[in-house]
Amino acid sequence: MSAITELSIEDFVAGSPDWLAELRRGAWKRYGELPYPEGREEVWRFTDVKALHPDNFRLLPPDAAPGATPRLEALDLAGVSSAGRLVHVDGSTVERQLSDEARSKGVILCDLETAVREHAELLRPRLGSLVGADDPHTALSLAAHHGGTFVYVPKGVELKEPFQALHWLSASGALVLPRTVVIIEDGANVVFNDVYDSDAIDTPTLAAPVTEMFIGANARVGWVTWQDWGAGCKHLAHVRAHLDRDALLNTLVVTLGGDFSRTWKECTLAGEGAQSYMYGLYFSHGDQRFEHWTLQDHVAPNTTSDLLYKGALSDTSQALYYGTIHIRPNARKSNAYQANRNLALSSHARALPNPQLEIENNDVRCTHGATVGKISDEHLFYLGSRGIPPEEARRLIVFGFFNQVLEQVTWSGMHERLADAIRAKMEGQQA
Repeated sequence: MSAITELSIEDFVAGSPDWLAELRRGAWKRYGELPYPEGREEVWRFTDVKALHPDNFRLLPPDAAPGATPRLEALDLAGVSSAGRLVHVDGSTVERQLSDEARSKGVILCDLETAVREHAELLRPRLGSLVGADDPHTALSLAAHHGGTFVYVPKGVELKEPFQALHWLSASGALVLPRTVVIIEDGANVVFNDVYDSDAIDTPTLAAPVTEMFIGANARVGWVTWQDWGAGCKHLAHVRAHLDRDALLNTLVVTLGGDFSRTWKECTLAGEGAQSYMYGLYFSHGDQRFEHWTLQDHVAPNTTSDLLYKGALSDTSQALYYGTIHIRPNARKSNAYQANRNLALSSHARALPNPQLEIENNDVRCTHGATVGKISDEHLFYLGSRGIPPEEARRLIVFGFFNQVLEQVTWSGMHERLADAIRAKMEGQQA
């Protein structure tokens, strides 16, 4: 099994320091040893694994020239400027900015290749430590990753303006494997928006980003993952965060584009008092299929996690939510909540919620729930009786459905753009 036809692992090892060369070769060996999923496994039984096989795509060489110029409006913010941003095209970095304030406070924002050369003491112990060679996709990512973002925020640094990264895809038929490593030290306070966007692509293309986040004690972090690929793109993402004592992580996963999207997201509450708030918003149309897999992993005592994923589905689209709350034996006094709410805008759309609990300590509070419903005829009648046309009434109901999430993510600076994306979806267009 090989996704590399004209390339070899040595093309990616070339020029790497010894530690990274060893990491890549070990992951490549692991990739060759791991069986590819058959689709009967629990974590793959809802997924068309054949369509995601790396052999269906061409792996771009590390020295490939970036493709088309990206649309930078994907990084538009509401009411604030940016503390720094990176723009990647097909895995190559084409723009890098960092504010004077952030630079003066010791913040590092750069592409991963620069981090390998200039910040190895920070990167080396962390790259691949949260998302390693666990399955064929993540093993190939660790072996042949190219592009991605490195973020380092020193102890106690607070920035009101968000960082941003844009991953633009234009290489038709490609497999793109960016990796992002985030290190937020104790007491820091930052926001980061990670955006994946493209125009329509005529040949199936796969983006498989990996994000590893290390959140220090008492840090406060907001993180947005925004996926709005054009038609023809498939998205297979892994996000894992490790939270130390009294850390707080607010995350938002936005899924709007592409033909298929699957995001696996885990938050490990490893330090006592850690808090994780996980929000998700998705809106599918046509024959799109979205999957969201989450894990709220309570390792330490007195930890809190709260998850709310909301999605609207139109036409013949499908959405799967499969979420697990895991309370470890020592995680006493943990408080965990999980909810998935779905609004079917078509009788042919299908939502598949599947919340799970794994509890190994009885001194905890855990609740979960899931719903699938349609727009109520009563609500439409009520709004119509007050002179509101049917289509406008439907828009109001959909916005009301999503408002609970929108109100929680004003810190991102992207809430107005998110409202515009919902509006565009209601109009039958891709934002």
